[in-house]
Amino acid sequence: MITVAALTASLIALISVLRFMKVEQRASAAIHIAHEAISVISDPDLNDDVKERQARRAALSLVKTVVVLLAIAAVAFIAAAVFIVGGDLLGLFSISDTMDIALSWTFIMWSTIGSIALWFLLGRFREKPVQAENSQGDSREEVPYSALDRALHNQAFSSPGLQKGLSRLEDRLWRRRIAATRAERPVLITSLPRAGTTILLELLAGRPQFAAATYRNMPFTLSPLLWGRFSSLFRKAGEKSERAHGDGISVDFDSPEAFEEMIWMTFWRERYRNGQIALWDETDRNPEFETFLLQHMRKIIAGSPGASRYVSKNNANIARLPLLSAAFPRAQIVIPIRDPESQIASLMRQHARFTDLHSRDRFARQYMEGIGHFEFGAALRPIAFPGAPDNTDGAETSAYWLRYWNAAYAHVLESAPKDAIFVDHATLSSRPDEQLPKLAEALSLPDQASLSSAAGMFRAPRPSPDLPGAPADLLKRAKDLHAVLLDRAL
Repeated sequence: MITVAALTASLIALISVLRFMKVEQRASAAIHIAHEAISVISDPDLNDDVKERQARRAALSLVKTVVVLLAIAAVAFIAAAVFIVGGDLLGLFSISDTMDIALSWTFIMWSTIGSIALWFLLGRFREKPVQAENSQGDSREEVPYSALDRALHNQAFSSPGLQKGLSRLEDRLWRRRIAATRAERPVLITSLPRAGTTILLELLAGRPQFAAATYRNMPFTLSPLLWGRFSSLFRKAGEKSERAHGDGISVDFDSPEAFEEMIWMTFWRERYRNGQIALWDETDRNPEFETFLLQHMRKIIAGSPGASRYVSKNNANIARLPLLSAAFPRAQIVIPIRDPESQIASLMRQHARFTDLHSRDRFARQYMEGIGHFEFGAALRPIAFPGAPDNTDGAETSAYWLRYWNAAYAHVLESAPKDAIFVDHATLSSRPDEQLPKLAEALSLPDQASLSSAAGMFRAPRPSPDLPGAPADLLKRAKDLHAVLLDRAL
């Protein structure tokens, strides 16, 4: 009996040392460093000197982390050995007797169960002081991912070949289900950010006939059925919290989000170089890409029982409106518009917010770049609209965003198909009872009442703010463009 007690005490000591010295976090950090180094080395936008410096820095960090892990393992082993060696020295039992018991199947079974339980109990114990400390102030975690989560995301972001390979495997495994899935007219929501694209996505994704990608599809978004089946084994409960934008919109793992751009980046990497995103036109047809995206739409629908239409939000799609019309003629393109003063003020706030976040958390930038969100902060890459800024110099000024706004919407007016659905964000927000039936009719929805019942999602917009330092000529041009856009709105 005393031998079993000593073995139990030895295991408790071993696990306690490993848990309280944060071996899990340190091991995850080592994985993260390795994957970050791989992503830097494989980044075509970085030169060889930068890659070499980053690789040396990563190697040094890995060596330090391995040394720390070895030291923790040594301390844990010594703590565990104290009880066994001490008992032997005191004559309470022999080491050979201890080994006989330790290798018995009954002890192995019960010690494994007990060790797992103790590991999680100690984890909960450690979380309580952190939660108590966080409850005293603003503790909202802007990038709520563990080191292991971050390593997994970095692996997915840096491996387009792996993503496509998993998608092909998914095609074979769910061949019949995908083939039997109806994929009616997709709805593609696009505009510059802060125009009301997110609330339109949430509005439509909340209707039973629509299916959209959600946070549960991350990070292997190109294989939603396969990853959905695998991730269900350790799926977390959905608990809504405010997203990193700090704009009052709460999300959970089941919330729809813009992940479609990862497909465009997989097939068109050359369009994202030199600090800009190039434009597409109707001559840029790619049969492999078009087949892949249509198949992806069916997969998203197949994962949502009862749905028959795909809906996405992709701000970068305003760079490729002619191609979308030519490649997907049945698609309905929805373009929300917002008055330039309000939209630009919001763009400037988000750019400042994410610039600060990216300076404090490298992964926050990697995450945005990995999913193709190049709209703000250190990840900003302007789309190459004619007349738009071609770099990020001056992105903290209203003049920069006015130039960008004017160039973007001049391009939209020139390239949007005639049947594109323009939605005025202000009118929709202030008079949803009038606007939602019009939107339902434009989208050919059989149950218009279902869309109208969501009027409570909208709140009347605030008055347009002033833009300090805004050049008068740029502001007048923006207002003139906005008036033309309103003429095309529902």
